[in-house]
Parts: sequence; C-alpha cells; structure tokens
Amino acid sequence: METELKLSFPSDELLSSCEDASWLLQSVRVTDRRTESYENRYLDTKERILHKRRTSLRVRHIVGQDYVFTVKTAPVPISGKAGEDALSGLTSRCEWNVRSEHPDFDPRAFIESAKESDDPLPILESALLPVMDEPLETVCMTEFRRRILDVQYMDSVLEICLDTGACLAGGKRLPICEMEIELICGDTNAVSSLGAIVMRHCNCSSGTLSKYARCLLLLNEEKV
Repeated sequence: METELKLSFPSDELLSSCEDASWLLQSVRVTDRRTESYENRYLDTKERILHKRRTSLRVRHIVGQDYVFTVKTAPVPISGKAGEDALSGLTSRCEWNVRSEHPDFDPRAFIESAKESDDPLPILESALLPVMDEPLETVCMTEFRRRILDVQYMDSVLEICLDTGACLAGGKRLPICEMEIELICGDTNAVSSLGAIVMRHCNCSSGTLSKYARCLLLLNEEKV
C-alpha cells in the first residue's frame, strides 16, 4: 500500500532549497540521502483497458541500475488529524513492484513475482487479467531526477522525494517540479503533519494527480 502526499512547487530552485532548509532539518532526522535518475514508460492496450479499470502499469529504468515494473490502483483520498490544507493531497492506493534485469513486461510473470507483496493479490490479478494476452504499447513517458531523503519524524519513517523533470506525451512536455512525502512505516498523520510544515514555509500546493494522470491530460485522455 502506497500512502503519500504530493506538493507542487513553482520552481526547481525553491524545491531544491528545501533539502537543507533549517526548518526541515529541525523537524526531521535524516538517516540517508541519495540521488537517482528515472526513465519511465507507461503501458496500456490500444483500447486503454487498464486506464478504464483505473490501473496504471509503469516500467521504470533507474539509470545505471535495473528496471522496476509497477502496477498501481487509482489513488484514494484519505484524511488525518494534521494540516487540513495538506490533507487535500494525501492519498493511498495498492501498489506492486517487481525488479527485473530486462524491460519486457510479462503479466503472468509479474503476478507470480508479486505473490509475496503485502497488498492483496486478487486485486492485482483482477487488474491484469483483461490484458493478459493483449499487446501493450507505450502510452507516454516521464523523465526526472529524484533527490531522496529518508527521515524519521513523529515515530514514523518517511521518504521525502524532490522530483524535477518532465512528463512527455503526444509530442508535448509538462514540467515536473514536486515533493512527494511517502509513508514507509508508522502513522499516516506523520505525512500530513510534515506536509503542513512544508506548506507553511514554502509557496507550494497539494494535489492528487499522479505523473501518469498528467501525461494523460497532455493526450486529452484524462479529466481533472
């Protein structure tokens, strides 16, 4: 299960400044920092069977490393106790991830490899069954650099991601400049609470649209 908050920033400079900002470092304990670059392809059938079932399929290439296949259900807004403004962007959804040395997605192999996941296997099987023998095509792409901070906050473990890059679809380009705060373990309220702190110190806004959904907007295949 993925629980996260997305915060959109007006500039790369403002987003980058958060990493070493005193107000952030006084609030959290940073346990690790790293940088990764991603090249992502989102797959679906020509008829957009997965999208119609509110499911996304991503093939992520971590530059210099392996591939990661990810299937996600649609994000569902959730509530908490802290930071009402931030809560409008707090979501949760099922997510399954499988690493691979090659970029070719096989639904049957993915389901077999995802059996040990914490999220319900029947939901995954139901999502992929309609495309089991259907040809998949690249619908759109995203390319971005991610600066990752692993932090401890309010007795919870969170991952703060600073993403800069672009959504690419239909010959169009939409900038990515956002912070994602994801719950690794602990209390959901830690995510909304930290998000409220970020929003008090920065000119940013919360939202629930995934990068994939923004790509579909470029293709006029998604309604806000």
